[in-house]
Amino acid sequence: MVRKKTEDKKSQAYNKIKTLILTYQVNPGQRLDTEYLRREVGVSTTPIREVLNQLVEEGYVRQIKNRGYYVNDLSDKDIENLYEVREALELFAMRKTLKEGVKINNPFQKEIKQNIDLYYRYSDEKGYRNRLPMDERFHIILANLSGNDHLVTVLKNIFEKINYKEKVFEFYPQRGVEASREHDAIFRLLLAKKEEKLLRYLQSHIRAGKQRILSILKAREAYLKI
Repeated sequence: MVRKKTEDKKSQAYNKIKTLILTYQVNPGQRLDTEYLRREVGVSTTPIREVLNQLVEEGYVRQIKNRGYYVNDLSDKDIENLYEVREALELFAMRKTLKEGVKINNPFQKEIKQNIDLYYRYSDEKGYRNRLPMDERFHIILANLSGNDHLVTVLKNIFEKINYKEKVFEFYPQRGVEASREHDAIFRLLLAKKEEKLLRYLQSHIRAGKQRILSILKAREAYLKI
């Protein structure tokens, strides 16, 4: 019973601190004061430190010797590496889905059509932040068809990190319209079972997203140097 309460407190601390990071209530580069977090979360120092060490392993926090814990910031290289893993996972999942001849039933078609419609609705500038979870959901729906839950879990973690970085930017709305059309094209190619064209198109779609965010990061870095 005592162990369960301890785990519950650790889980509570983990969710709270990670939410503070993902919602930019604490910013990249900011020091994470353990006493402040202890008061904010309402648990003792021990689970706070355990959670911070866990977040170090996950890449959200870094520890500097004799100075403490700081919110990490994903570098351009981190983003590039995340997209490479994402591409490999999504293409593997799609190949597995196609190889096993997974039936694209009506509930799936309805869900993905609704997703595409919502994504398009949020394609303007004001709806940008609502677009991120819609984009993630589209790709997770496709990955789920593979039946590999472990793959989907890893993919969700990758999206979480990418979306964390993307939230600091206001992307131009035209990309939302383009991406919405690409989602629709991917869906139609899947229904038509045009395997090679589908895999090429999916790969191109993911790489376009990677190039977009990397170009914005480089432009931002150049601007800050002025």
